[in-house]
Amino acid sequence: MEASIKYSSSTTLGFTVERILRFVEPVLPETPVETLSTLFSADHSLRAIPVVKNSCPVGLIQRFQLADKFAQPQHVELLDKRHCSDLMNAQPLLVEKSTPIDEVSQFLSQTDMQQFVDSFIITEQGRYIGLGTSQDLLREITHSHISTSRHAHPLSKLPGSVPTNEHIEHLLQSGLSFAVCYADLDHLKPFNDKYGYHKGDELIQFTSKLLSQICDPTQDFIGHIGGDDFIFILQSKDWEQRCHRALAAFAQTSSGLFDKQHRAMGGYKIEDRQSRIVHHPLPTLSIGVVWVTPKLFDSHYEIVEAVTTAKILAKKKPGNSLFIERRHPNSYKVSETQRQNAEVFYG
Repeated sequence: MEASIKYSSSTTLGFTVERILRFVEPVLPETPVETLSTLFSADHSLRAIPVVKNSCPVGLIQRFQLADKFAQPQHVELLDKRHCSDLMNAQPLLVEKSTPIDEVSQFLSQTDMQQFVDSFIITEQGRYIGLGTSQDLLREITHSHISTSRHAHPLSKLPGSVPTNEHIEHLLQSGLSFAVCYADLDHLKPFNDKYGYHKGDELIQFTSKLLSQICDPTQDFIGHIGGDDFIFILQSKDWEQRCHRALAAFAQTSSGLFDKQHRAMGGYKIEDRQSRIVHHPLPTLSIGVVWVTPKLFDSHYEIVEAVTTAKILAKKKPGNSLFIERRHPNSYKVSETQRQNAEVFYG
């Protein structure tokens, strides 16, 4: 007999299956089949009953499977004398509660195993905690996609600030460690003045695709929170190397968006409001990073404030730059004057 299929993931993109968890009182393997019939008859909304031993799931009995057995007259008398272990599906789908809903849906859509169509078991570190159903799964996926579309940034189609903050909050509550990275384009305003806003939008779209490519879709998340500001949340172990790859890729490939003469000059000259000719460097990318560990922050508000400070410090460096905040959270705050000056200067 094959081992039970266990589907788990360390990722937490969006909602997890814990959101659709429903507790159903389990039965023991030696529970008589007659007892199952009584339980299903007493609760018409009950679609499946888990079979658990020593807190660990060992099987699952679906309502329709039991009904099929009882529909055969020659087996009714024999069934009354059998136990759950004789009829249960001993290879149920086991899903850790931290598994993203989208991943479970993708798994189910790729399998032709009929026993997974209706219900599956949700576990916490291998122990039974409840059941999930395909109907609840579909409802949450539909709701999640509608919510994401509603809050998506119109230029990049990436999740906006609302789902980004929700994702950070969810990771906080999950007790996981992760890197929050704030990416921002430098010198975008003079670029818009010189090339036009349509080229500025093209540069922002270019940046959104570049940052999306360095994220692992099974572990990481990227949001576009407005203008040329992006938040990407990395659980990948090589998160720091991914940040460096983003900066290197931007330096190597963004040049195609600039005129040849401007690339040679390293920028361009623009007349300012005082009719002075001022040299502005080509746009670069700055990334500020805060590594989040359990209990270090209490809310996404604190994390956003910390990573905003890290981004400002990254922008103080010339060129494509990375600043990783390694100080204690009490050191994260900068004065409002410092913040405003940095934002005005770097734009």
